[in-house]
Amino acid sequence: MELNLTPMMNLIAILIPALLVSTVFVEIAVINVSAPAIGQAPQDQPEPEKPETPPLNLTITVTEKGYNVVGSAGSLAEEAAAGENKGPTIPIIQKSVSCSRYVGTMPPPRSKNQGSAKCAEGEAARTFWVYDREALQKKFVEIKDAFPDERRVVIAAEPDIEFEAITDVMDAGRDVKDPGGEIRTLFDEVILSPGLS
Repeated sequence: MELNLTPMMNLIAILIPALLVSTVFVEIAVINVSAPAIGQAPQDQPEPEKPETPPLNLTITVTEKGYNVVGSAGSLAEEAAAGENKGPTIPIIQKSVSCSRYVGTMPPPRSKNQGSAKCAEGEAARTFWVYDREALQKKFVEIKDAFPDERRVVIAAEPDIEFEAITDVMDAGRDVKDPGGEIRTLFDEVILSPGLS
């Protein structure tokens, strides 16, 4: 008795192009992140030499109210001390947002947008409370101009903050395109705060 392989060959002939076409839509992105150092240094090693200028220790804390930008060096320390009672350094804003990225949901901070309707399929834009990424990127550029050798940023967040908001901070701080079209690296060495889970 001969096996009829025609249906199996038809299935494979349809499956292979379908798999090849679907791989075009899958995008993989990698964000390099350093894990926080936990533990103490060995006791028998000599203490490292202290640098001439103190490290910046740039820390961005993502809260429901916006971004807190804090650093331990120079004017950032004074700015942070002055801004402790005023709220976040860069508060959230109400802005019209393209719905193509948020179909069936809404942009972070979602807890602030719970009273709003979700973006619908085919809807162009809708007004939501959003994090001001443009202002954050401008702040990153200002800090980079003041501290050109720094590349490290620590990102912290409140427990209920969506991970999408954290990756937006990473994207805003990685690099910026100059008016001439050249890509300028800002703070590409990301350290996640130990409090993030």
